[in-house]
Amino acid sequence: MVSYRITERDLTTATFGVSVLNETTLSLRALWRPGVYPHMAPWRRAIEPRLTQVDLEMLLALVAPDYSTPEFLNPRPVVSMTDFGDELATVAHTPSRVVDRDLDDLYPSGRPAALTGPSVRVLERIVAALDDYWRTCVRPWWSPMNANLWGDITMRAVTSTRIGLRPMLEQLSPALTFDEHEIHAWNPSGPHFDADARDRGLVFVPTHFTPHASYPFNADAPPYILYPALGRGRLDLPPSAPERAAKLLGATRATLLTTLSEPMSSTTVASRRGISVSAANQQLRWLRDVGLVTTIRDGRSLLYFRTSAAEAVIGDLGPPT
Repeated sequence: MVSYRITERDLTTATFGVSVLNETTLSLRALWRPGVYPHMAPWRRAIEPRLTQVDLEMLLALVAPDYSTPEFLNPRPVVSMTDFGDELATVAHTPSRVVDRDLDDLYPSGRPAALTGPSVRVLERIVAALDDYWRTCVRPWWSPMNANLWGDITMRAVTSTRIGLRPMLEQLSPALTFDEHEIHAWNPSGPHFDADARDRGLVFVPTHFTPHASYPFNADAPPYILYPALGRGRLDLPPSAPERAAKLLGATRATLLTTLSEPMSSTTVASRRGISVSAANQQLRWLRDVGLVTTIRDGRSLLYFRTSAAEAVIGDLGPPT
């Protein structure tokens, strides 16, 4: 368990974000122990034939027996959405002393063969392995993965406006508890430390790859907490709209209405449905004009969600039994 000392200001200024590299690195857990992540089974089955194209020895070596991964491969998001290429380029310039420190922390009794040798060569192999893995096994599925993560963040923003910041944060995971001056994040296999997070910029990060909560390996790292994302593992497109709803509204509008199972931006809706953002905006505005969706503003984003009238349409116009 980790305990972060905080002030109320640290909570009110905390941010949410997604690191593509962090999520890619954490996904290696599901390669190593797929049974621990049953919600990711469709993705794991889909990439199985592709694993012969990647450096699996190296990739699996990056996950320690306690599910930890090297600190330098788990960057805290510094912007709301990061770029994998940029993050990997930063990793490629990691100082040798940091590489050695983090790998020795991961394997205090001795590293596996893939991680032994001159740190410069080890780092080059890590970067190459992750680049191949990203392009082969993660990037083809990144759109729905990313949509899930941002759908979670969107839902948290809406929930915060309804019930307040602290109650919203307390709903992130049963593995997170909040005292007046501390956050406690529990993970049965994670490192254990107390750290001062005051004025250090706390970040909450949704992920598909933790059943509890995850956090940095050591107290000196910038503070962040990973929590289980809502809808994690939902890699397929949402189900088609009920047939009779499609006849009433048109197939596209009915399908978008079905997609809005939680508040989403038009960008997220477009990603989930595989259409352009402009097309999603046009249809969502129509649905809003007829009273089937409503909106709430979250910073620069406009979030759409279904009205009670829409719930009646979806429920009442399903296929007859």
